[in-house]
Amino acid sequence: MTRYDLRTVPDGRDIALRAVDDDGRMRVVHVYGEDEQYPLASDRYYTNLPNLFLDILDILDGNTPRFEEGRDADDAFDDGKSISLKNLTIRASHAAADGSGNARRFKDARSLWALMSNHVNVGVKRPDDEPIVDVRRNRNWKKSQPLRNVPADPGAWFLSSVYSRSNPRKNPVIIYRGIDVIFDALLAELDETAAPDIARARDAITVNLDYPTYAEIAGALGDSNMLVFHNDQSLADWIREQAKAQDIVFPDTPAQVMVNPDPAIDEDDPRYLPADSTMTMAHLANVIAPRD
Repeated sequence: MTRYDLRTVPDGRDIALRAVDDDGRMRVVHVYGEDEQYPLASDRYYTNLPNLFLDILDILDGNTPRFEEGRDADDAFDDGKSISLKNLTIRASHAAADGSGNARRFKDARSLWALMSNHVNVGVKRPDDEPIVDVRRNRNWKKSQPLRNVPADPGAWFLSSVYSRSNPRKNPVIIYRGIDVIFDALLAELDETAAPDIARARDAITVNLDYPTYAEIAGALGDSNMLVFHNDQSLADWIREQAKAQDIVFPDTPAQVMVNPDPAIDEDDPRYLPADSTMTMAHLANVIAPRD
């Protein structure tokens, strides 16, 4: 579930950036010397020289990594120690305090992790996007869903088992609010061999700003027809539309709902959702988006 990683190079301070290629292999993009790890250096925009932080942002923005030509595919620095982007931004902020007198660059370097986090968050947090509901047949997450390789909105609602239930009225729809909740549920269910992959994917968000794609989330849930709703109102509207049609979802269809409870909402408030609860789909719609 990770798009890149960073490895130290033995006997030095160079850093190897590795990314996943089209064949799913982890390949070296570039080995960055200390001069290429300077925070927010502008050289890349003028002379097209490598810069570690800008190249990582390119990958996180969805651009194809510019792999070094001529490097042996087996030379992947597997023996190097893993290092996180977050730790490198801290190291870079120290490097920027070099007495050069460039106050703006030093200020940006001290805020480098926050600047990169904000940049990535603008791209992945999409509360106003349209729901992703065209996910059947050749548009499912295993095939040609146009958004399959897009990093998943971390705060969206993810619906599983919508179309795979043998009894649409009695069998529950599984609903998660947020990627963190999905990770929690999977780690509680998976065996020891599968759990480390999920743990690494969670860590990749925290320290590398590397969010899993929608297809990867669907794969982890084992549902190629997973639905995605970016806000409460769009989910409630869809539930009410489907409840009227009484085909996929009925008003009394059970919903197993897993969320991180909102600390700002009192437990006695009708809008409150506990961490794990079961209710009807119609009730869930009324909780998250009450009718006027």
